Amino acid sequence: MRNWWAAAALALGIATPAAATWQQTSSRHFVVYSEDEPDKVTEFATRLERFDKAMRVMRGMEDPAFSPTQRVRVFVVKDIATLQKLLSDRDAAGVYMPRLSGPVAFVPRKTNDTGKLALTPQAVLLHEYAHHFMFSSWGDQPFPAWFVEGFAEFNATMVFEPERLLIGAPPLYRAYGLVDDDLLPMRDLLTMSPNDKRLDSMKTQVFYGRSWLLTHYMLLNNERRPQLAAYLKALEKGGDMKAASALLGDPRKLDRALNNYARLTLPMLGLKVETLPIGPVTTRALTPGEEAIMPIVLRSTRGVNAKTAPGVAVAARKIAADWPSDPAVQVALAEAEYDAGSFASADAAAARALAARPNLREALIYRGMAQAALAEKEHATDSARWKAVRQWFITANHLDGEDPWPLVAHYQALRSAGAPMSPNAEKGLDYAFALAPFDSGLAMQVAMMHLRKKDYAAAVPALRRVAYDPHGGGLGTLAGAVLTAIDAKDNATIEKISASLDGKKADEGEEAN
Repeated sequence: MRNWWAAAALALGIATPAAATWQQTSSRHFVVYSEDEPDKVTEFATRLERFDKAMRVMRGMEDPAFSPTQRVRVFVVKDIATLQKLLSDRDAAGVYMPRLSGPVAFVPRKTNDTGKLALTPQAVLLHEYAHHFMFSSWGDQPFPAWFVEGFAEFNATMVFEPERLLIGAPPLYRAYGLVDDDLLPMRDLLTMSPNDKRLDSMKTQVFYGRSWLLTHYMLLNNERRPQLAAYLKALEKGGDMKAASALLGDPRKLDRALNNYARLTLPMLGLKVETLPIGPVTTRALTPGEEAIMPIVLRSTRGVNAKTAPGVAVAARKIAADWPSDPAVQVALAEAEYDAGSFASADAAAARALAARPNLREALIYRGMAQAALAEKEHATDSARWKAVRQWFITANHLDGEDPWPLVAHYQALRSAGAPMSPNAEKGLDYAFALAPFDSGLAMQVAMMHLRKKDYAAAVPALRRVAYDPHGGGLGTLAGAVLTAIDAKDNATIEKISASLDGKKADEGEEAN
């Protein structure tokens, strides 16, 4: 039976490990999956929890209760080559995907870089989690791209010592970009995003380096910190980015000030570990079934398309045949079948998962989603059939009222049925966005819901989430245009752009490093 891994890995293009056991480590904010020794995975997750705690303590923030479904799932794969093959990206060192079903990050256990200038897996993951922290904590706050990336870099270089954590160390892997304002002067940096078409690979490095330096300067300089606060407040009130940037002073003087600042011994903050208590961190080996299906989980979680989904489903069926009563295996099969458009098979797999583990969240939702897709495909108008579809999501919601996924699925099912939209479903979608403000696709759904009702003010927070996303692409540009039209009370333009947006989906919103 151990041949399943080699066969599945070969089918999916994932490198086959020599001999390793997958571990799952659970903590308050994270679920980590890694092929490594249990104590190493535990230590890794402990650092992540300490990192989250440090960011909260630095900012005097509470750690409110939230659904365990919204913990970040971190998949630590063997090495950089395995990661890049999985992501189909030869330049990536890690990726973060802000999904309402549960945010996800992929990082390698080791990279090819060594020495002080190395971009380590730890730095990659901390950068990605800092993004999640920002958008989870301040989801409707518009942040400029330089501060989004600068904030992530500022936190990514945290130094973990036995008795303290140090914040503010320079990202030496961005060294080239720290003191070079010729390629990217401040007047451009303040209004650009890292995926701007004008940026080549060299300028992108400068973008990240200078963004870190400017963030460090603004956060740790007592005279500059009020300027940053005023600048962000101006953006929050709907101010133009260029006008708000003027609050930071003459961009040429700011370039010179940053260059001088970079030549100093830069300040760092220190926090004692004893002041950063965290909750329990527990580790277990995956069951044989969970380990068997892991190649499918990796590929499905990464995301598939019309070309790749059928192959993943074929590989999933081969593995799942040996584990007909394993709920984890059958849920993974249900996802793979759903992605491949085999909705009846997805429903059957989810049913097997529920038979083995009643009230399993993913199985409930995939049963509902598969049945909704079948009903939509058959142009069903039977209200009783659609009510039965929605019941799966209602059941999931009753099990965990703070899980945004059932709320969104319920709203989508009503839309698909063409039924009158209930106020409760609309409130549910709004609440889902409050629970998962980091998901730009959900933000666009919420914005469109309010725009259809011509409740433009209610659409603004969600539109901001998309418009100010550094990786929002063309959809972000359109969302920004709607915001401008709302501010100008130009209803004709609002309706015209809204019509073009209706039905469009936001990009996956992922960021690769």
